Amino acid sequence: MVFIASPNFYAECSSAVKHQEKAQAWAWIGGSKIGNQHSTVDGKGSCPGARSGTTSWFHSDSTVWVFGGKGFGLKKSRSSQLPTLDELWSFDVKGRRWKFHPFDNKTSKGQKPLPCSGCVSCSYQNKALVFGSPGSYIFDMETMTWTALQDNKSSPVPRSDATHWCDAEKGVLWIFGGKESGKNLDDFWSFSFKHSQWKEMRPKSNESMIPAKCVKAATWMHPSGILYMFGGSCLGQLTSYFWSYSPGILEWKKLGGSKGVQKCAGKFGQRGVASKDNHPGCRDGAASWIDEHGNLWMFGGSGYDNFSVSAFAMPGLLSDFWMYNVSSHQWMWMGGLSRNEGRPFFGEKGVADAHNIPGPRENALSFSYNNEMWLFGGAGHDVRQYDGMLNDLWLYTTVTTITPTQLPGDTISISFGVRVLIALLVMALGLVVSLSMCYSKECKVFRFKRHLRPVVKYTPVKVETVQVLQPETAGPLNIDPNRNL
Repeated sequence: MVFIASPNFYAECSSAVKHQEKAQAWAWIGGSKIGNQHSTVDGKGSCPGARSGTTSWFHSDSTVWVFGGKGFGLKKSRSSQLPTLDELWSFDVKGRRWKFHPFDNKTSKGQKPLPCSGCVSCSYQNKALVFGSPGSYIFDMETMTWTALQDNKSSPVPRSDATHWCDAEKGVLWIFGGKESGKNLDDFWSFSFKHSQWKEMRPKSNESMIPAKCVKAATWMHPSGILYMFGGSCLGQLTSYFWSYSPGILEWKKLGGSKGVQKCAGKFGQRGVASKDNHPGCRDGAASWIDEHGNLWMFGGSGYDNFSVSAFAMPGLLSDFWMYNVSSHQWMWMGGLSRNEGRPFFGEKGVADAHNIPGPRENALSFSYNNEMWLFGGAGHDVRQYDGMLNDLWLYTTVTTITPTQLPGDTISISFGVRVLIALLVMALGLVVSLSMCYSKECKVFRFKRHLRPVVKYTPVKVETVQVLQPETAGPLNIDPNRNL
């Protein structure tokens, strides 16, 4: 696939400050509606170019750092193979501003990660670890310097697309699997910021259940300390495997899921209603968040939709939006499209609207801050529904709780099934009334006309008797003799 950069006049790097905090809906905050935009750094506003496979970490001052990826950077490129990037950006969540940080060779003494796509990262206090195919690097956010960690036998082999979790409070990064030299891995490691070292997490016994060799799975770090993982590509097959890991007892637990084309279709159910029968379809490269209540959220990826039920179903880019309640163990379809390869709807910049839908995408960047869930870039469809790299920035706020019978934008608390039943009853009643009127009159609307036999009605007439006076015959007739007869 060849990606050609779009003209610069399409760029919309400025982020919107205007937004509705309490609207439980998507809002387009910044970036371009058009794909394949290069990075821009100027007085009008800076923003990273379109890219996927980036990694990010959070700083305590509401700053998100973004590194690497594959796509369109500051250097103009029209090559058929998109370059892997080594750009470092930061995003001020409160101020809605991007900032580019060029590499300083003097302060970092030449130590900097090589261009990286599919790397993972985690932060603790003022330091961040970036791990991937270039190896392990520590970034100091105060001095803005990089330091390479020496790999040894007690370190994981460099890889890309590993599944990872970050505990920023305890300073621990976990990674599982990934891809190294074209081969999928299933090893499990943890990194401690306090001891600045890696440790392999081996199963308790050979009989212990562990996930398959997967890449690009969606992950969540629950406040209880439990690690969750969904989907991923395992040995060339997309899955909907759902796992949890308890660090305290060092055990994996399979919660559900399957693989195989005929078993990969999702079951969406009714939007906004949780059910034990609901589940997302098989996928990889999905974006994920966790809210303040411990609910697990997931968006998009590449996989199977609600209609992929045949043996010939093909995966596609998704824009479905899900939430999993860890207490009830139920999935809920929150929004987005139930079919793949849909079209985005941006709406007004900075305004949350229930009709807004980020475009289908995979390998996007996701991060959260307080009640806000952020989505940036990825590989997917732009507003013209063209394939390419994206750099649009979206915000979803989770400050209210959606009840099972009420959807965003609704003012009447009635379930979807009851709404459909009411609509059908109203339509049937209207049809009956219309046909009745047409039957009683000569209705020409539907070219329908009655053909009735003529009916003759008789009305009795009242007849009065009138007496006619007869001429008198007693006397003689006086006839004029001069009359000519």
